[in-house]
Amino acid sequence: MQLADAVVVVTGGASGIGRCLAEGFAQRGARGVVVADTNLEWAERVAGEIGAAAIAVACDVGDPEQIMSLVARTDDAFGPVDVFCSNAGYSDPAPGDLNSSPADFRRITDVNLLAHVWAAQAVVPSMIERGGGYLLQTISAAALITGPSGPGYTLTKHGALGFAEWMALNYGGRGVRVSCLCPNAVYTGMFGRQFDDNEPPPSDGPLGEVMMPEDVAAQVLTAMETDEPFLITPHARVRDSFRRKADDYDAWIERTRGRLQWMREQTT
Repeated sequence: MQLADAVVVVTGGASGIGRCLAEGFAQRGARGVVVADTNLEWAERVAGEIGAAAIAVACDVGDPEQIMSLVARTDDAFGPVDVFCSNAGYSDPAPGDLNSSPADFRRITDVNLLAHVWAAQAVVPSMIERGGGYLLQTISAAALITGPSGPGYTLTKHGALGFAEWMALNYGGRGVRVSCLCPNAVYTGMFGRQFDDNEPPPSDGPLGEVMMPEDVAAQVLTAMETDEPFLITPHARVRDSFRRKADDYDAWIERTRGRLQWMREQTT
């Protein structure tokens, strides 16, 4: 993927991995970077730091009309979208049980799963007309190896991976490339990191290595410019566990059940 002169949209671009991706695309010569986020103030700060090649757009990806508007704003500012990064997402309000309300389950499904579908509907037809494009989906290690995350997060991340596979199978031959970023623990707002916080990440915990979003974004951009893999897994332990899961699903479930019980005991 040639990132120089590309037009890129990054949802959830005001902080964490999204912010680092937006900055990285600009550093590689993108013609236009659209920083989309529900937090317009932070998105404007990121776009302002990037400079003239970036704009900020308020966007709730759980609303398909706002995604369509986001794509239209991008086209007006820079031209058709070459790379769409579906990066926005969030976790269950009640991660430890099934007590989330129907509205909570619908909301997390809209944001973590259906937003990928709506983004593809908005940009893929134009990509095909112009000879191709790139969908970068920030999903999670939870799509590959279910862990301590809540039920809504888990089901939507598995679904997002399935949709990405479907896109790669059905549109890869038409020039639309798809990559899924599946990291484990990353030092973002979920770990308490603030906008201007440059302190190192917390030490390794039950989830293992906590990576900096800057390092994750650098791996993603390098992968896009070189081998364009379908799965981008910055944490080696995720790849290893995914292989063990495939080799013996029942043994993996038994092991992971015990590990999750141990993790719950550490927090009580």
